[in-house]
Amino acid sequence: MALRKRWIVLAVLLVIAAALAAGAWSNRGQIAYAQIATGYAAKQTCSCLHVSGRSLESCIADFPDSARNQITVTQDGETVRASVLFGAISAKAVAEGEYGCRLAAS
Repeated sequence: MALRKRWIVLAVLLVIAAALAAGAWSNRGQIAYAQIATGYAAKQTCSCLHVSGRSLESCIADFPDSARNQITVTQDGETVRASVLFGAISAKAVAEGEYGCRLAAS
């Protein structure tokens, strides 16, 4: 009987793993879009703040309404971070004086 239970548990775990893999595969386009969007938001906001000299609120106002409600942008000195999905996908841009801003490893 214990062997039968183990096979049932294993089968259930395999079904769950397959469902998770299928979900990730079907959403790969949205994940790629979110990575691009956070990189763009971090770089643009960094340039807006450190090159143009505007405030964070003013820079965020440049984004479309739908993006403003989904992307979180924060500033910490010369570093700007943009994230979505509670930080699951994020990007970081760093101001480098006269050279402007660049994307950096998160």
